[in-house]
Amino acid sequence: MATEVKPKSNRILLIFGVFLAIVAFGGALLVGRTSGGTTAIGGGAKNTDVVVATQEIAASTQITAALVTIQKFSEDTVPPFAFRDKNLVIGKYAAIPIHANAAVIDTDIVSDAGSVVPAKQAFLKIPPGQVAMQIPTGELVGAGGYIQPDDRIDVLVTSTVNGKSLTKVTFTNLHIIRVGPAGGPNARGISSSLTVIVTLQQAQDLKWLLDNTNYKYVLKAVDDYDHVDSDTSSTTGDSFSRTYSLR
Repeated sequence: MATEVKPKSNRILLIFGVFLAIVAFGGALLVGRTSGGTTAIGGGAKNTDVVVATQEIAASTQITAALVTIQKFSEDTVPPFAFRDKNLVIGKYAAIPIHANAAVIDTDIVSDAGSVVPAKQAFLKIPPGQVAMQIPTGELVGAGGYIQPDDRIDVLVTSTVNGKSLTKVTFTNLHIIRVGPAGGPNARGISSSLTVIVTLQQAQDLKWLLDNTNYKYVLKAVDDYDHVDSDTSSTTGDSFSRTYSLR
């Protein structure tokens, strides 16, 4: 004998079917709007122009037309104080680094390069009781530009003593902490200066040496940094002639 389907059961099935249809329609509408339309969840139509960076822009960089573009934002997602017109930023300068695809706001740019606040430089690592001193260098004085940060150098000087010219090793194992001025690459190469670590008394003696003698730096081998340099005798005209049999 067949079982009769009650009308109440039919109504439940009908309501459940309508519910599934509504859910499916809502899901399709949501996917369509968020993937290909101009409306996203919680936002209106994307019809507001906003200036955004096309690539990473370093601080102090002058803004060109190639560095910015216009993107459409919904009004409720526009960042506060964002520029709406590229012409308002082109020719100005980035006050801070601006990331690619980021909206450009009024605090990101300044009218001239001189208004850019330079980034604070890291402190030099100077041991307690010592000082950092900058000394001049060059290709012929500074070992052909091969001196680099954390190297050690010895200093040769030629001076006149009691009417006779002599050459002697003076400072040894000077620790180089920087090549070139602050803001430069701080790397091996021809430079105008080296920064060394010395005591205050050594700084005073080194200043006299730089002002009153003919000097040259020699670059030490890495394996010799911790070795005590053996003392050398002064080279004079007489000692040089005897050593190399010039007379």
